[in-house]
Amino acid sequence: MSQVGSFGVNYKKAFQGLDAYGFPGSLPATVGTVGSLPEGDFVFVQADGAIDQYGFVKIEADGQAAMLTTTNAGSNALAVGVAQVAALDNEYLWVWIGGPMGGGVGKGIRGKVAAGFVAKANLNTTSSGTPGVADDASTTLIKGGVGLASTTPAAAVELGSVDHLRVN
Repeated sequence: MSQVGSFGVNYKKAFQGLDAYGFPGSLPATVGTVGSLPEGDFVFVQADGAIDQYGFVKIEADGQAAMLTTTNAGSNALAVGVAQVAALDNEYLWVWIGGPMGGGVGKGIRGKVAAGFVAKANLNTTSSGTPGVADDASTTLIKGGVGLASTTPAAAVELGSVDHLRVN
């Protein structure tokens, strides 16, 4: 992965990778590029299936990202990100991966959590029935981050981090 500053990091937009005529378009970065902003670190990925806005995703070594579940978290050390924009299969996007002092109250970085989430509880993966949603009552820990607000219904809450997000 290469590291860049804030140049080209637009985490509020998905990129098709093709121009209006179906030819390769101009992407802001290559897959796997890491960019840093005051909100934290972001990695440029390609969607492997549709990705929901604020969905937690697993990031493979080849830069493919898919909605995270307990099942696909597996036993491998996977990088985890949080999409701040929805993307269709094969689109490109920047996903938030946390970092030291990433996110935080008022920064606008959000992630989907299950109903009844308790503020500052551990983030955990959920079943394949709720892909991309974190919970505070599961067994596969998403290390490095925390949800900053409690919620009664399922919702997107602000996130904070102390490290890059990962499982196992």
